[in-house]
Amino acid sequence: MIEYLEIEGPTTGKKIKYRVNFDAREFKGRPGLAWIIMANVNLSTTQLLEVMAHYGIYRKRSWVERRRWVYFDPDYVRQRGAAADADGQQSRAYRIMDQHRDVSARELARILGKAGIKRSKDWVLKHRVRE
Repeated sequence: MIEYLEIEGPTTGKKIKYRVNFDAREFKGRPGLAWIIMANVNLSTTQLLEVMAHYGIYRKRSWVERRRWVYFDPDYVRQRGAAADADGQQSRAYRIMDQHRDVSARELARILGKAGIKRSKDWVLKHRVRE
């Protein structure tokens, strides 16, 4: 059953309407209610915390974030930090590295820099050997 929960946001004070994919009346007061609320992958962590607070469940943000992975597709990879190929030059860098196999990592980083590809010596060491 899909329930539309309308609560007052704790930070804004405005009414917020959430689509929650369960009927909380069946689970109210049970220890697993926090886990059932977290099964709503359409809600952000902040929204989950607000819905939990509405039902009298108080968890820290880190508690929710550390356990949310259970409900995502196994192929889902959460992006953290910088993008893997932010400048779009990775394949070009690999081609240049393949042409200079006998050069040190520091020199290879300089060669890449001259070609307009900014990569560090550590990046070269990490990506020099590929499958």
